[in-house]
Amino acid sequence: MMADNQQRVALEKVRQLYLYYRYSMPVNVAIALTWGAVLYGYVPDQQLLAWNSLVIGVVAARMLHSRRRTLQGFTLPARRLEWEFSIGSALMGSLWGAASWQFLPALPGFYQAFLVITAYGLVSGGFVSMITSRLSFNLFAWPTILPPLAVLAGGNLEMQLPAFGLVLFAGFFIFSTYPRMARHVEMGIRSNIKNELLVEDLRCANEKITAMSLQDALTGISNRRALDQHLDEHWRLAARHKDHIGLIMIDVDKFKDYNDELGHLAGDKCLQIVAQAIASFSRRPADMAARYGGEEFVLLLPDTEQSGAELLAEEVRAHIEQLALSHPTVAGGVVTVSCGVAVTEVSSDLSYDVLIKAADNALYSAKNKGRNRVELAPELIKSGE
Repeated sequence: MMADNQQRVALEKVRQLYLYYRYSMPVNVAIALTWGAVLYGYVPDQQLLAWNSLVIGVVAARMLHSRRRTLQGFTLPARRLEWEFSIGSALMGSLWGAASWQFLPALPGFYQAFLVITAYGLVSGGFVSMITSRLSFNLFAWPTILPPLAVLAGGNLEMQLPAFGLVLFAGFFIFSTYPRMARHVEMGIRSNIKNELLVEDLRCANEKITAMSLQDALTGISNRRALDQHLDEHWRLAARHKDHIGLIMIDVDKFKDYNDELGHLAGDKCLQIVAQAIASFSRRPADMAARYGGEEFVLLLPDTEQSGAELLAEEVRAHIEQLALSHPTVAGGVVTVSCGVAVTEVSSDLSYDVLIKAADNALYSAKNKGRNRVELAPELIKSGE
């Protein structure tokens, strides 16, 4: 778990590195063009054009590379991604440093100061955009600031004093401020990831609680609440298309006698076996087997005609009888079930309570006619009846 968190932190640092630096790339181009305007007339045009072209080319290549890695979702190892980025940082820093080394001596003092100030401005920008990678920042910062410092230090005393001040500033900036800020940023990343993990854990816990609230604790199949939700959803869908919905109400015959003779533990085991047997007939994604209450179960069958629902009910009844679960008080000596079947063509002015009531009435009819049988609702339920 700790290793996984470390990898998430490393990948998030790399992701931020690529994300934030792309905003500074246009700034590099703008400053390069500004330098070109300042240097124009003081350095050969061919050298100036070649340098500007290199800067723009490297920036374009880095933007394309950053876009590619972003679209790929940073699937490569974080260390490799950081090194790829750092190579680009070193190239950019080297181009700025080379310009300072090559062009700075040819400029008057005012323009020299301008170029040095903008070079330090670039490093300050890199401080923000590369705060999540010390490697990238160092490979950009040192090649950018050392050449102009060397040029200034090799000049007259008036130039050497500012150079010394800049050395102190750069040292404090890079060796003191940057590490502290980088640590704060990393702490923020770790805190965000920790919060994301907590949210994910809460989401999973809520999903489990929701699933448990829709599951019958004894039998493991759906409960009455889940049935109501599922039936309501498919009732609305069927009403739009004038589809049929079938419902089979199933009751374990003489279950009270079973409990009285064999005890509640045996009764619970019997219900579990019957429930799983009924659930095995929930064969389509929209079908649902649910415990309706006590020893009553339901098979909900969206998009099912009356003949199909009746045939399935008979299969359920025969299957449970063939399980041959011992029952001490019924003829034949095995657990059986009675089934009531109702089907309707759904319409918007019809409540699904009518379907449930019709299936329940058919179930009681099966009970009254001797149990262990399937009975149909008197007729196909129609809208408004």
